[in-house]
Amino acid sequence: MILFKYLAILRHIFYGIYVVILRFRSANQSQRETLIRHWSIQLLQILGVQLEVRGEPAEVDRGVLYVCNHISWLDIHVVNAWRPMRFVAKKEVGDWPIFGWFAKKLNTLFIDRQLRGDAINVASEMAQALKQQDRVCIFPEGTSTDGTKVLPFKSNLFQAAINANQPCQPIAISYESLLTGQISKGPAFIGDMGLLESISNTLRAKPLKVILTIAPICLNINDRKALSLEAWSHINTSRNINY
Repeated sequence: MILFKYLAILRHIFYGIYVVILRFRSANQSQRETLIRHWSIQLLQILGVQLEVRGEPAEVDRGVLYVCNHISWLDIHVVNAWRPMRFVAKKEVGDWPIFGWFAKKLNTLFIDRQLRGDAINVASEMAQALKQQDRVCIFPEGTSTDGTKVLPFKSNLFQAAINANQPCQPIAISYESLLTGQISKGPAFIGDMGLLESISNTLRAKPLKVILTIAPICLNINDRKALSLEAWSHINTSRNINY
């Protein structure tokens, strides 16, 4: 059964390559976002993951810095299934086979956490994108967890929202089993785990539900550390966690 799912995922990846190479050429931004959203929704369906969105999002036609806790490689596709946007990812993601290529084609901003001061450069790029009404998403824990906790946020990239004078809206991500209603660690992509291992764990854990809880827009707009703490607090209290 899992073999058939792998084949379905592989076929869907090739369909995504076709979309990016050919259909993107004649598509405007709105059409591209529709293609991305549909592709992401279909990926979740293949993986046996149901999406539920709660809360009130910011206006669509403006730049917004979205902030998420980070659990899985799947998080990006979950967010895109709700509302496509640009992401900030660690530099290593760009080297992943196929998915790294997708990330580059979708205008992902890459940060080299080993390069001192690179966060300042990326924050500047983010601010420019936000001023141009792009939606940008970051995972400020700097790593992924199993979903049972939210690590402290690194505050550097929050400066982008302040410099661009655009809102910051936190999003809490949680995965749960549809069979038990309890938190599922199946999609977690942590430690030395490989991508194929994580995909296999996700397939074995299905059926799953992923819950995006859209938290209130942050009010601290003048200090990046205060802004990051407020976003962390919103996400930590908004998660749908049952053990």
